[in-house]
Amino acid sequence: MRKVSIIGGDEIRWGVLKERTFPDMISEAGSKAISDSGIEKKAIQAIYVGNFGAPAFVGQNTVGSLVATTLGLPNVPAFRIEAACSSGAIAFREAYIAVAAGIYDFVLVLGIEKMNTKESSEVIQLIAQGTYAPETAMGLNAPAMFAMYAQAHMKKYGTTKEQLAHVSAKSYYHGSLNPHAHMQKPFSVREVLEAPIIASPLGRHDCSLVTDGAAAVVICPLELAKRYNPKPIEVVASAIAAETFKVSQRESFTSFGCTKRAVTQAFAISGMAHKDISFVECHDCFSITEILNMEDLGFFQPGDAAPAVVEGRTRIGGQIPFNVSGGLKSKGHAIGATGVGQIVEVVYQLRGLAGPRQVKNAETALTHMLGGTPSVCTIHIFKKGF
Repeated sequence: MRKVSIIGGDEIRWGVLKERTFPDMISEAGSKAISDSGIEKKAIQAIYVGNFGAPAFVGQNTVGSLVATTLGLPNVPAFRIEAACSSGAIAFREAYIAVAAGIYDFVLVLGIEKMNTKESSEVIQLIAQGTYAPETAMGLNAPAMFAMYAQAHMKKYGTTKEQLAHVSAKSYYHGSLNPHAHMQKPFSVREVLEAPIIASPLGRHDCSLVTDGAAAVVICPLELAKRYNPKPIEVVASAIAAETFKVSQRESFTSFGCTKRAVTQAFAISGMAHKDISFVECHDCFSITEILNMEDLGFFQPGDAAPAVVEGRTRIGGQIPFNVSGGLKSKGHAIGATGVGQIVEVVYQLRGLAGPRQVKNAETALTHMLGGTPSVCTIHIFKKGF
């Protein structure tokens, strides 16, 4: 297996992009990433696309072929990957495996979602298709499901709604520093607490945004990277793990087993430890999710993550910054694009290009995406190249 590097990465501004077409978003994100890579467009040998809902949101199937044609690469094989919120992360993993195995040398990974094409009630129904239909029919949509996890964590560990509000306020602050973020406005803990309840204990500011977004990266073998970009990012681990799709069969309501299994794999593959990670971009679809992830990833013991957030240990400048991009809460959650967007943030940070949200002396990063209920977790670890 060959070592693999990212040699290009970029994204569009995320938000409610009613004036932008699906192909327009593809064109900007893909073209910027290829330009940043230093290779000629014709060098791309395959395209992997992370997308959750194009058939429902924009009436488009065969998204891989659309991406290839839109980018002027109609003869390049292109594949769409769908795994709910983990779509983009798994698309990157599949591309990584193909390059590592020597099948291709230069691959484009693009994540895209255009969600603001329907009324809110219909969008909620379409998002719910990422969960088990019989349970969803009984009312267990995403806010209800994660509210249940929040209540279980509160009962077991004493986590409070105010602590959840600190998670959101932290993410909003980070997002306010990100020019690509959907929500570039900070909110105080008090403002978060005073927001309308969506599914108790989760209020409006505990929930991720409905976002249109696109991001892309170009990868190649490490030995070729230096020819094209002086600041490549090495992929040092790619891991995936799963658990039941049915919430009624979960092994725990205060922990996600797929995250624990995936992160164990990732650290074993990379040879790194928690102390070696400069920052983390994790799946924070709801404020409670970030707390669960911090504990499942092993950066904090069970019950200790919420107090750590309140103490500022997960902010930029803290012990281990989480979601410096603003995360799903503030940068936005363009479902199929989110996993690739996290990796673009890694590119910015490890190249020292993140401006006011720059993590000081960032050398490594870990990205984490969940999918489904959650039923799948995808984790990558990166470090600066040569």
